[in-house]
Amino acid sequence: MRWLKNRKIADAVEDAGTFIEDFDASRPAGREGRLFDLVILTLFLHSAGSISEMVGAFVEKAPAVTEAMFVYPLVLDKKRDVLTAAPLEGLVEPHLERAMDAYQEDLTAVELDLPVRHFRRQIIEQGEVHLRASMVEFWDGLIAADVVTEAEEKLGVKKVALVPMLVEGEPYGIVVFGFDHTDIDAEIVELLVGHFTLSLRDLATQEDTARFNDIDPVTWVHNRRFIGEAIEDELVRCGRYAKALSVVVLDIDDFGQFNAEYGQSMGDRLLRSAAVSLAEAVSPPEVVARLGNDEFAVLLPETNRAAAVSVTTRLLASLSQVSVFGDDGSPEPLKASVAIVCFPEDGASARDLLDSAMSDLAQAKRERGEQMRAQQVRTVNPLARASGEHLRG
Repeated sequence: MRWLKNRKIADAVEDAGTFIEDFDASRPAGREGRLFDLVILTLFLHSAGSISEMVGAFVEKAPAVTEAMFVYPLVLDKKRDVLTAAPLEGLVEPHLERAMDAYQEDLTAVELDLPVRHFRRQIIEQGEVHLRASMVEFWDGLIAADVVTEAEEKLGVKKVALVPMLVEGEPYGIVVFGFDHTDIDAEIVELLVGHFTLSLRDLATQEDTARFNDIDPVTWVHNRRFIGEAIEDELVRCGRYAKALSVVVLDIDDFGQFNAEYGQSMGDRLLRSAAVSLAEAVSPPEVVARLGNDEFAVLLPETNRAAAVSVTTRLLASLSQVSVFGDDGSPEPLKASVAIVCFPEDGASARDLLDSAMSDLAQAKRERGEQMRAQQVRTVNPLARASGEHLRG
């Protein structure tokens, strides 16, 4: 029971060994015993802490519950309209290893397309369990029929069950069961796949929430909350190891005018392009985030002011590869106003540093006149300004 993670369950027994022994002692025989095993497995599926943990438990334990030789889940990638075995990546499981050896295919790296009227699409669209004597039709387009036939003879496959993964009519994939007998208990198979699909959906929702909780939905870079926490974490390191830290804040020039003239949709595209260009210009542990509207921040750990100016040059050069429309409709390079702040002289907390940067940025924009419109960098910090003059040549 190494995949037991739910402490509410674990705390109810002295240890996992006792847990298993207690259930083994009370387990009924025959079909009732397999239904009993189904309940226990679904308990673990719903208490798993991650998709990989849950899928690993399913692939390992489902054959015993269903009396299958192997169990093979394929998840639907809705964006690309393919079935993928991505959740199985890195999984080492004896039942699956035997199947891979027989089919001469790495089943953990498989992707299957879903052409119109293809058998695989029919399984998903019809939402019904398909029982077949062979997987030749299912593997069509990936594994040759003679290879499939030879593999099934080697494994002793006499029947396969192809079960669509559905929750409230929404498809999530297909689970393949291989059997060495023909009297399949379809009810147990369907119940197990139903719980597996529910667990997969819930865990995917949780992981998406956790992942995108720190991501700006428009630009796909980190948000203000994330970079605030990242700055605080770096400040702890700065205080402990006497390291430098700089933050660059950029404001896209004339974005309000662009948004007014071309609409919010085009404005969002421009922001996304700017964010991508900034992200491509840095590398970990440097972090790019959107602070709000057309303002971005770049966290530069272990970077002093002079080095931050050099990085800023790179950031602005990257931004200049993004085109916007000029007054005559011709493409022009994107420009931005910039402020650079450093620890400890400009602030001792994330809030102080960002507030200082925004204040400097506002002053820089106020000072910006017609002459400044032709420049790409403008900061109120003396060293950054001097370096900027050098950069402008």
